[in-house]
Amino acid sequence: MIASSLSGAHQFTIQNSQFNTHQTTIVRSPDLDPALLILHKHRALEACHTSKTAANASKCKEGTQVEVIEDMTTWADGVLDDPDSPAESILWLRGPAGAGKTCILRTVADIYGGKRRLAGVYFFSTRVPGLDNEAPFIATFASYLIEAIPALDEPVLQTIRSHPTIFNQSLEYQLDKLISNHLRSIPPESLAPRLLIIDGFDECRDSQERAHLLRIIHSLVTPPHSFRVIMASRPEFDIRTAFNQPPLNSITKILHLESYDTSDEIYQYLVDEFAWIRESHPAKDSIPLEWPGQETLERLTEKSSGIWAYPSTVIKYVDNPRRHPVEQLKHAIDASSNASSGRPFAELDALYEIVLNPPDTDIPLMKRLLHLAIEVTRSGLGSYVLMPSPLSDFLSLTKGTIEITFCDLHSVLSVPDSNQHHIHFHHKSLEDYLSSPERSNKLYQSREDTRADLMTVFCVMGKVPQWSGSAIAYFGPEDESLPVPPEIASASRPGDDQVVPGPSPSASPLTVNESTTPHPNSDPPTIDNPIDSTSNPQLPNPVAPVPDLDEVVASTPPTKTLSWSGLRQVKALEFTGLRPIFLLVIVSALVGLWSVYILKRPT
Repeated sequence: MIASSLSGAHQFTIQNSQFNTHQTTIVRSPDLDPALLILHKHRALEACHTSKTAANASKCKEGTQVEVIEDMTTWADGVLDDPDSPAESILWLRGPAGAGKTCILRTVADIYGGKRRLAGVYFFSTRVPGLDNEAPFIATFASYLIEAIPALDEPVLQTIRSHPTIFNQSLEYQLDKLISNHLRSIPPESLAPRLLIIDGFDECRDSQERAHLLRIIHSLVTPPHSFRVIMASRPEFDIRTAFNQPPLNSITKILHLESYDTSDEIYQYLVDEFAWIRESHPAKDSIPLEWPGQETLERLTEKSSGIWAYPSTVIKYVDNPRRHPVEQLKHAIDASSNASSGRPFAELDALYEIVLNPPDTDIPLMKRLLHLAIEVTRSGLGSYVLMPSPLSDFLSLTKGTIEITFCDLHSVLSVPDSNQHHIHFHHKSLEDYLSSPERSNKLYQSREDTRADLMTVFCVMGKVPQWSGSAIAYFGPEDESLPVPPEIASASRPGDDQVVPGPSPSASPLTVNESTTPHPNSDPPTIDNPIDSTSNPQLPNPVAPVPDLDEVVASTPPTKTLSWSGLRQVKALEFTGLRPIFLLVIVSALVGLWSVYILKRPT
């Protein structure tokens, strides 16, 4: 600093001065390395167990899920300490929604992160934008791996420098170039971190991508990689079919979460949480000391049926500072008492029904907002749209309307106080509930109706949305007056170093779903023998028919900039031919109305 201040000065004298010298360490910022920039751009940081999302996520309460965590750590210690043992190399924890799988895997990740034995962690999620597809998987894994195994750092980054567009290639190519090639040169003693944890695998929405990822995972657990993998998911048909067929069935250990008795843990959880409410609620002076009583605690434990989402939602519903907890608990129990015992989620559904019908709330608006939140997340519009203020602007609602509408839904919904975070569901089970007409009844809204609602909003704004699968594109002029998300304000047409969401071109999809009935003479579906509905007329096509407009869109070249600055998460296309059609329709309607008026006008 002194040198820069005196630069060029001459013929001066310094008197009565004291100089202090300090050792200075210059650290190269990782942002200066273009390879690291590319890697960080394509990884999914929120998929890691140390992310901001993870910091705010539910954790296993101390003393809960003890038995299943012990079984998982016993398995992991065995396969990691003796990598040459013939034991299974994959552990699959399967269980229903709300059973606590994510909490369990976060706990296991913390355990092995502390032991420095983690090679990677990936938490899929339909509630966090960008975590419901396969695209960032290898980049995220590689990013974690170079920190866990420092010897891989420079080789991986050098590969990215040599192939800056590598993340536009298939996952197999990424795995081979970034990881497989370099592992062969790493000494065995440096490969202690070999455990890969993958949660919410069913929340990778596309079953074809799930089949593709299972092939990648199979490659990771076989030489030269020899990683060990812990996975957790709901037992969706395509997933359980894959694990019950070669090549995965012989190398997979399966734990059924529903087989573990958690009633004592749930009971203790309720005791502790109700004690906290008695001590902290604004109405604590009017809450009886013995509330809620042993009989009620046992009743709630029984109703939980091992589904942790039920007691968790009860506690959040009761612990509402704007409502008296005694009355809130009574409402929750009364709702559950009327539940039909013939449905697997009857108790949870009854609780959702009472929570989603708060007094003095605009129910139709609430229903609309909930389904729009689901569709916006599914369609890849980005979390910015689901922040309260931008969402209000998007729907032309008065500021504060969304917060008022959702003010009593905090037991099932996260509604941020500022625009730093987006609105999201606490648990996937609420999305499942709202997406089922049998379960949610009057709160159900079809996806087609929700898309029609979005279509209306866009058309009013001069945008024409078009869906293709789960992605959405927009047509219309730029409107810079709309709010622009900071992270995508400079978005442009995907170039050589940008990933365009979509399945890997090399994937051979395992297109199996619940409604698929194999041909009597066909082989069972496996990873290496996927069902092909196009060659078998008796199989329903799992891919929805593409509208005619998609064909027009597909043949239209992409614009240099994305349409509508506020929603540039996907490639948009310019389609000016629709505008004259809309004008013609409007003019025709006006002429028709004028004709009716002339005919009915009194003479």
